[in-house]
Amino acid sequence: MRLPVTLCVLLLLACNESEPETETEPEPTPESGCGEEIPVLTWEGFAQGFLITHCQGCHASTSPDRHDAPENVTFDTEEEALAWKERILTTAGTEPYTMPPAGGPTPEDRERLVAWLTCASD
Repeated sequence: MRLPVTLCVLLLLACNESEPETETEPEPTPESGCGEEIPVLTWEGFAQGFLITHCQGCHASTSPDRHDAPENVTFDTEEEALAWKERILTTAGTEPYTMPPAGGPTPEDRERLVAWLTCASD
């Protein structure tokens, strides 16, 4: 009588089609915060337009009225903007926002700017 019970148990176990459960650790997020959770922001797709709209009125090398912006602080290219990364993060990416002086960027765009500056040079 014991053999049929054992066979039934084995048959039931063999019919179980579910995958064995395995625990997987989530991928660690890089310390910089740049990972799959943050969409990839590029110079062409985001930063250039943001800087033209909100910064280049004063910080373009060809701007006729720079409103006393230092001559050497220009954001004409990705390289120039990234060279000023820390200052941009401090003045436009963290409260209290001092740039642009008249305001303008939405909180979401400021977050995107921070993400671009943080991830572009990583």
